[in-house]
Amino acid sequence: ALGILNIENGKRPRLQAVRAEGLAQVFGYALTIAQVSQRHVIDTRRGIEVHGAQQAALHVSAPQRARLQAYLDEMRESLVSNDTRRRIVADIGIHNTLAEASGNPLNVLLLGALRTPIEQSMAIDVGTRRSQAELVRIVDAHAHIVERVCAGDAIGAGAAMTAHFDLSLASMPRATTDAANDEPA
Repeated sequence: ALGILNIENGKRPRLQAVRAEGLAQVFGYALTIAQVSQRHVIDTRRGIEVHGAQQAALHVSAPQRARLQAYLDEMRESLVSNDTRRRIVADIGIHNTLAEASGNPLNVLLLGALRTPIEQSMAIDVGTRRSQAELVRIVDAHAHIVERVCAGDAIGAGAAMTAHFDLSLASMPRATTDAANDEPA
């Protein structure tokens, strides 16, 4: 069920490469039974992505820089068109590109596994609760991250990512924050 083994008739089972889908099932289940909350997902992402942004600043390639800038342009254009889905896709694109640029395949794997809860959280967060001014601040936070990564400024990239997550956590509804402080079931 987790895609770890490849079993074919008449052949020995073979181990597969680890894929995000298997971990996604585990994380999805943990969220479904309330063993973890959306706040836990954001806290986990923060731990991965702050260091990942620092590493990306040290290792980003020219094509990755171009992709980061293209996603940032998409985020800005989504503000004009008020296109929430476009903004979410571009936002996730930035984070995935940073994970890839970090050079750590576990960053890509873990963010891929957390993709569904990330998208659900973002759809609620940026789709329904944010004012236009708040959405502009979110895009500006991403612009600062991209700027620091593309400049090769590891310290600045980490600080920009920290500020981005501070902004996200500060806007979470109280019920989600309270649930994050409860002991897991």
